[in-house]
Amino acid sequence: MTFSLKEKFCKYVEADGNVRKMRSGMIPILTEWQGRAFYKGDYELFCVQFKNNGFCAIFGIPPKMMINKVYEIEDILGNDFRMLTEQLESCKDVFEMSGYMNQYLIEALLRCKHTAHTSTIAGVSDIIFKNKGLVLMDKLASVANMSFRNFERRFSEEVGIYPKLYARITRFFNAVENKMMNPAKKWTDIVYEGGFFDQAHFIKEVKTFSSKTPVEFFALSPPPKEDVTEEVCV
Repeated sequence: MTFSLKEKFCKYVEADGNVRKMRSGMIPILTEWQGRAFYKGDYELFCVQFKNNGFCAIFGIPPKMMINKVYEIEDILGNDFRMLTEQLESCKDVFEMSGYMNQYLIEALLRCKHTAHTSTIAGVSDIIFKNKGLVLMDKLASVANMSFRNFERRFSEEVGIYPKLYARITRFFNAVENKMMNPAKKWTDIVYEGGFFDQAHFIKEVKTFSSKTPVEFFALSPPPKEDVTEEVCV
């Protein structure tokens, strides 16, 4: 969830090529390419990152409504969006912003009713995240104290997707972050460290989640272009 506090709009190019201005952005779990946001000017952004079922648990929104859609925060929060933005703009530093936002989110969380499985699934999703998607599903079901089928169903109810797909997405984003933070690192190392079976498997996953090959995907973002034409990940 991102608030723009100086320049008010960015250009968002959707996957189908449509262009629209966005003042704020709520980006949930994405299982396929949804487009790119372009920022030009003097921007000050305040971002909130939720656990995988956190936003829906706080605001009582069915998780499956949030999959593969990029929302304006104002469309979800209504009048609260303007109040939050004005308050964030008046804060003296990011620590004051964080304190104000935490207070708002805690109050919203306490107003919502949750299932008995909300905290359990949140804990399991943390395990997936901390292990960078490299986990066994049957062990996660055991941690949740559920049968495998029941675990899949409860996870899907709380998160909007099945745990195996969530683990794949987590592994993909970890590989993306690894390459961006280490632009000189070879693709073979990215594949090995990310736990992919081989380079063909890695290329397939990148195409699934970004609609592009690894070279095409990283040519649109860091690292520098001279680092993304190497090796066989095309």
